[in-house]
Amino acid sequence: MSERLWYVSYGSNLLRERFHTYLTGSDEHSEFGAHPPAPTASLPTEQRWLWIDHALYFAGVSRRWTGASAFVSTNVDPANRSVAHGYLIERAQFAHLAAVENVVAAIDVGATETLAIGQWSQLAVDRQGESFRGKYDALLRLPDIDGLPAFTLTSSIVRARGAPSSRYLSTIRRGLNSGVFDLDVDAYLDAAVERSAEFTSAHRGSSSAAARCSPTTEMQ
Repeated sequence: MSERLWYVSYGSNLLRERFHTYLTGSDEHSEFGAHPPAPTASLPTEQRWLWIDHALYFAGVSRRWTGASAFVSTNVDPANRSVAHGYLIERAQFAHLAAVENVVAAIDVGATETLAIGQWSQLAVDRQGESFRGKYDALLRLPDIDGLPAFTLTSSIVRARGAPSSRYLSTIRRGLNSGVFDLDVDAYLDAAVERSAEFTSAHRGSSSAAARCSPTTEMQ
């Protein structure tokens, strides 16, 4: 596979400035808190706005945002598509990103070599007995972009019901407003919050084995 791949975000990393902190690093006094720099701090060579056929929802608790985190379902759901922001980055940068998202020092994302489009794989995360580690432990391969593989990170299970903080929603809103789609941002986020209550009630603690092998639909 190529030494570059597309990381596809749907949460706070919709905001380009927020995502860049995962690559360049940031200190504890910055807007988004402390982040270690990636092995190479170069910025994405390309970026792309797109829709993915996976439903956005909020669940669990984020220590950084003090409220529920954003996830997308591992199941294909064309009726509840999510806005996403793709960044073309180095494979080593993606491994660093996955480690930081899961609050561990390092993580093996070797599954990027073998996952077919539409499949997902559970990452091996050493949680060290801490529940805040490993929330983004599902590596989901999305349809290729310009012939290069695209991936996102989400949860392998549906976590407990929770409400996103206003600060978190504000960051996501800023990202959505910087995008290229003609979108009613408030209505989009309200629908995701409403969906979250139904989603977590119906699927709490579940994972989808079928999603590991079922192909997703192509992005439009």
